[in-house]
Amino acid sequence: MMGIRFYASLFALWCFCCGKISGQRILDDRKFDKWYKIVNSDISNNGHWSSFTKIFDNSEKRTVLLNVKTKDTISFKNVVRSFLNDDLFVVLQSDNSLLMINLKTKEKKVIKDVSDFNFKDDLQYGLIITRSKQLFGIGKSLRLFNIAERISKIQTLDNDMSLVLGSDFSFVVSYRTGKIITRFDSIRSQELINHTPDISRKLSKFIVKDSGRLKVLFYKWNGEKILDKFIDHKFNDFTGFGFGDQNMFIASRKNKPISYKDSIENWYGSDLALKPNFEARKNRDFEALLLDLSTGEQVSNESDPNVSNRYLIFNDRYILEVLDFANGDSETEFLIPSIRIRNVYSNKVEFEVQKAKQFYPVGEGSLIYFENRDWWMYNLHSKKKENLTSKIKEKFYRSNRQNESNLNSAGDLFFSNNMSKIYLTSVSNLWEYDLNSKTYKNITKSSDPEVSFKILNRSVVTSAPLRWTRYRKIKENYILIKVSHKDDIREGLSVYDGQKLERISGLDFYKLDQFVCSKGNISFTKENANTPYMLEEYNIRDKTLKVIYESNKPMFKKEKFPKAELIDFRDDDGNATYVSVILPPGYDHNKKYPAIVCVYENEAASYKSFYFPSVFNQSGFNRSLTAMEDYIIILPRIKYIIDRPGESALKSVNKAIEVASDSFSIDQSKMGIVGESFGGFETNYIIAHSGLFKAAISGASLSDITASYFSVSKTNFRPNIWRYTDQSFRFSGNFYDNKNVYFNNNPVFNADKINTPLLLWAGKEDRHVDFEQSIAMFVGLRSLNKPVELMLFPQDGHTLMKPENQKKATQYFLKWFDRYLK
Repeated sequence: MMGIRFYASLFALWCFCCGKISGQRILDDRKFDKWYKIVNSDISNNGHWSSFTKIFDNSEKRTVLLNVKTKDTISFKNVVRSFLNDDLFVVLQSDNSLLMINLKTKEKKVIKDVSDFNFKDDLQYGLIITRSKQLFGIGKSLRLFNIAERISKIQTLDNDMSLVLGSDFSFVVSYRTGKIITRFDSIRSQELINHTPDISRKLSKFIVKDSGRLKVLFYKWNGEKILDKFIDHKFNDFTGFGFGDQNMFIASRKNKPISYKDSIENWYGSDLALKPNFEARKNRDFEALLLDLSTGEQVSNESDPNVSNRYLIFNDRYILEVLDFANGDSETEFLIPSIRIRNVYSNKVEFEVQKAKQFYPVGEGSLIYFENRDWWMYNLHSKKKENLTSKIKEKFYRSNRQNESNLNSAGDLFFSNNMSKIYLTSVSNLWEYDLNSKTYKNITKSSDPEVSFKILNRSVVTSAPLRWTRYRKIKENYILIKVSHKDDIREGLSVYDGQKLERISGLDFYKLDQFVCSKGNISFTKENANTPYMLEEYNIRDKTLKVIYESNKPMFKKEKFPKAELIDFRDDDGNATYVSVILPPGYDHNKKYPAIVCVYENEAASYKSFYFPSVFNQSGFNRSLTAMEDYIIILPRIKYIIDRPGESALKSVNKAIEVASDSFSIDQSKMGIVGESFGGFETNYIIAHSGLFKAAISGASLSDITASYFSVSKTNFRPNIWRYTDQSFRFSGNFYDNKNVYFNNNPVFNADKINTPLLLWAGKEDRHVDFEQSIAMFVGLRSLNKPVELMLFPQDGHTLMKPENQKKATQYFLKWFDRYLK
């Protein structure tokens, strides 16, 4: 009998070791280096060529040139940047070599020691600067020719021309001819302080240092000198220089930095913002001196601590002032600024808006802005304002989550390329408004209240002190539109050509992302849990859609990869909803599997996203890797009730487990739960109110929400109150009006009810949720002798970004679940 027991014990030990080795093999020995993500880069105008970047699991990057017709690819390592058009593909590599490929003749050319290059679509020649500061031109034939020596920089003027700055002289060069058009002998790079192109007037404005004095020079691009003028000596005391839209010269200087350590701070209850926030803004504030180059009049614009930003608008006649703190409110997620328009010369405020979430100066005297529930336009000449959206019987606003008191525009405002039309987003449709004829057009004409639309064209957003160029312009001759269902899991695409709306793809369970637009084609990535990243191309003219590239084909074997299932059901209130379930490879319905629930608002919608197995994870949890270790992963969709975030999560999770267990073989005696950030809060709450889970992991979580409520964010020096009244917690009011709500939902107050072994983790540099929140839960459980561990990761923040921390977290978290669930 003793012998039998000995051999039985030996056999059990052998099985245990094999199990441990098998469990660790996927983490330590199996390599995932060949798995990669896709970053879409470019598509040629004719649609024959595409370029994208593969980012491998080991962080290696490769730029890929794809022949769309043949599906042949060429891969390049160590690429700094690239260029693609119908004729050329150009890559600058980290060793300063420039490789060019003529896409029609297949001829290649390599140029060594290149520091920069510039090419344009549809033009004949490109420009190359070598590290020895030589400027070369190169055509489609890849024949190189010298243009100039001692060159330092290329600045784009328009679609045809660029300004080239040199040590001996500067000049305008044409991409159409490859030749110098105009030479500026008086503009040398070492003396140049600022260059501002004025495309509408085809001239360049220069500020140079001439014999220690500031001089302004205006040159037409044909070489005609418009202005040559020395500036008053007092401008030498300023540090920043620029130009307005017309003839305004701008000099500015920032305030001196404030040293917090060496000064006493007085915080006052009457302040609209906390003192550190005001002081930090003050360090970025500046005073300015304006000079009207036409009249010689000087206008001082002094520093104002209440003004966050200033922009010169309406042909340099007015300043738009933005006051971020004017409506200081700790209960809303984002500050709502006030704006005012001040006359440059009289210094009088001629118009102001108390709460303006978005605002755009247009033309010579119109301001478009979003206030309360509508878009408005104010005319500075007539002194009248007009409600642009009140005539349309649709809502142009949405509440922030379930906070009905904080209203935002339903979508961003876009402009046509010539600024004659604007595009507005309502909750149900997209609208075109002609600024000249003042007429509307419903672009999408949808009557489905469950569908919404979003413009995807790339926008231009640039701004600088006392300048205004911040417009979302649609450069293409079409509008690309994403169509979304309110279930958060179905997406589609449409395109509008100015006359007709065409459907690219109908609503389906895929994530559509990384949109790149050329004149005739659109490319984008497509993925879902069962489909690795694909690259698709839509031809505007032919109205055809096709897959041009499928990623990870050698690695992705369906039978060896976890399978995702989407289950539709009705919740206890009769509402249609769904849960996502990730099944292990080779799932056997006759076998019972341990399961892990992953929580954070709507994890079920991540069915749209592809996750390949990896030990490098920002949350330390990889659902595909974990499923490959014989776990079923349950991803619930949480329906929230005001003032009951924890209870809402618990109720939705229990229902998701019930529904998943009806369809799949889940061992409910071996359940785990994991969540990060707000999902970490939900994890903490759920295990305090349920004995179902045998192991839990809570990362970067809010564990003591009352302590958090009365603390200040280290990122923006704002009280954290808004986290609860205007963000995921969905509390209906402040702490003093809802004490029981805050007490009932506070995980650390219920730590005595927790019997589930809990692993807490946080980054030591987390400035979003203080890592002491995790320490609070650890201390609470430890004081009660509850099973708890805490991992604090050095040099990491709210998510884990350091690869070594990601790997250690992933390995340890899986072992944690193995310990309690297997």
